[in-house]
Amino acid sequence: MDVLALVEWIGEAPAAALLGLLTGVIFGVAAQRSRFCLRAAAVEFARGRMGDRIAVWFLTFSTAVVWVQGAQLLRLFPASDARMMAIPGSWSGAVIGGLVFGIGMILARGCPGRLLVLAATGNLRAITAGLVFAVAA
Repeated sequence: MDVLALVEWIGEAPAAALLGLLTGVIFGVAAQRSRFCLRAAAVEFARGRMGDRIAVWFLTFSTAVVWVQGAQLLRLFPASDARMMAIPGSWSGAVIGGLVFGIGMILARGCPGRLLVLAATGNLRAITAGLVFAVAA
């Protein structure tokens, strides 16, 4: 059953919720099993070691690129319609935003994705940091 048939069968909102749940479960299991963390990969890279964390990050990044490009080629995802691509931005905004994100990631000892996985295991530090991130975002 393809996505369009699913939308026709159960409606747009329930299909979006179902696909979001499926994506969340896949991400949660993969992130928990691989111990994915952008901060840990950045620290490993800065120390000049190319270990497991860098490999997991490159695998994740390349998988995302392949899926987005595949969806673009199949005309399932027109990138020009994405909100981030449709609004003109500035280099200063990207640099300042990246720096603020990086500083927050270092202070929280994890990226938001990793904090979400840790929060699901009952880590109170991750729950608190995740709540602060959610309010600030």
